[in-house]
Amino acid sequence: MYLHDEIVECESRSDRVEIFPFYDTHVGKKNCAETAIRKQANEIARRGEMKNRHVRVVLGGDQINAINPADIRRFDFHELADWFIDSDAEATRERLSDMANQEINRAIELFGPVNKYIIGALSGNHEKQMRTRQNVDVHQAFCNRMKIINLTDEALIRFRFRRGAETRTVKIYMRHGYGSGRTAGAEPMKLQRMLDEWEDADILFSGHTHSFCLLPPKPILYVPDKGKLPTQPFYRYRYAANPGCWLLSHPPGRGTYESASCYPARPMMTVKAVIWPFWHTKVKGQSMGRPKIELRTYTIL
Repeated sequence: MYLHDEIVECESRSDRVEIFPFYDTHVGKKNCAETAIRKQANEIARRGEMKNRHVRVVLGGDQINAINPADIRRFDFHELADWFIDSDAEATRERLSDMANQEINRAIELFGPVNKYIIGALSGNHEKQMRTRQNVDVHQAFCNRMKIINLTDEALIRFRFRRGAETRTVKIYMRHGYGSGRTAGAEPMKLQRMLDEWEDADILFSGHTHSFCLLPPKPILYVPDKGKLPTQPFYRYRYAANPGCWLLSHPPGRGTYESASCYPARPMMTVKAVIWPFWHTKVKGQSMGRPKIELRTYTIL
């Protein structure tokens, strides 16, 4: 696990923090939705320039597809992205002779507009397989070239928001995956288990299965440590989501791994966490100063 302290300096109560997770982009795969990734990256960069807006990006693993001919059980030339072979013969040979590095180059280009907002990247099962089977650490190489933190396979990030002498805290726990399962109930159950295990985290992200899923907020009832005892308990919410993948499930043309394996079509959606650190409201006349959190979903195609 990687523990990270992210400090965000705020100016006013209206300051907003937006956290964008990118999970399972699989750059280098034929059905990688590169157009959607570019559009999202450009939109995040635009929002990062807005007044009183603080943007952060976290990468959730399987940034690149990381399957080359040495992996004889999984490699398929028909799964390669078109950009591997859309040039002249010599350039194509050059790309195919160093596929993992070419995928890293492509991922760096795609995430370039938001590089300065990226906190770090988790390692996914695809990067791990290349490291354990071929002794090639593509994940560390990607992190080094992007100059971002290697968040290993799981990370707990404590966001500390400062506004003058005031401080607020929100904790995010994220991992690449939390088991598999294709049934409709599998993903909600995994996310619920994460909520039960990581009770100190306000927001939890997990991917790997490519199944977009958003749990209803889990309410936590409590009474404040200081001040007058309220007439009824206060509450806060905890959130958990699988942000989905950036792969087209059933594109036209030759079949993909997803269609051959009878995976259902995945919703082309993702999620972002929106935090108002210094949100201020009153309940039954009692002042509450906890950050306001929302998980917002939207389509990417």
